[in-house]
Amino acid sequence: MAKKLVRSRRNRIFLGVLGGIAEHLELDPTLVRLLFVVLLVFNPVAMTLLYFVAALIIPEEGEEEEKPLPDRINELAGETEKKLGEVFSSEENSKTIAIILIVLGAVLLAGPFMPVLLPAFDIRTLLAVAFLVIGLVLLMRGD
Repeated sequence: MAKKLVRSRRNRIFLGVLGGIAEHLELDPTLVRLLFVVLLVFNPVAMTLLYFVAALIIPEEGEEEEKPLPDRINELAGETEKKLGEVFSSEENSKTIAIILIVLGAVLLAGPFMPVLLPAFDIRTLLAVAFLVIGLVLLMRGD
């Protein structure tokens, strides 16, 4: 019988999707996460949607019965809120996220000057400015 794909409870950073995929494929979870981050850089909207759709579709490890979709959505929303609360509650994590957002914003703003690497889009400029502002606010607030 084939091994069932489930969201991991042991190798989980956010919702356990990437850890579950790594366990299913018998790979190091770090490699799967790195691949996801690389794909996320090239297409953030699609990869984010794919991650949350996978979290909805793939059952969590240890779940015996299939839950209705509204219940699964509520569970995932609660778990997402809890994890994001943990990330933003720590001062050290806030500074790390701030620096990441500043770097992302700077890279996106540099896009028009590097059209081969990042084609210029109006939405990217808007996102870049938003990342820079949020990152700077988090960095200043972190003192």
